[in-house]
Amino acid sequence: MATVTSWTETLPAGETVIYPFVGTEWLWLLIAVVFWLTWHFKTSAGETEEHNELAAKGKGPSDYKNNIADW
Repeated sequence: MATVTSWTETLPAGETVIYPFVGTEWLWLLIAVVFWLTWHFKTSAGETEEHNELAAKGKGPSDYKNNIADW
């Protein structure tokens, strides 16, 4: 069982923070959300472009059968 009841009691004298960069959590969250949204939009745009290229080839729903080898 944990024996620490208060982190501030176990810190060396003069220190008030438990981990580095205290107070920058919102900045890191903002960076992560912007990266996540950018990745999703770029991926979506790339997949849409690929889908439009395939759709422009005019393949029918049964054309995939031509690729099946005769066993």
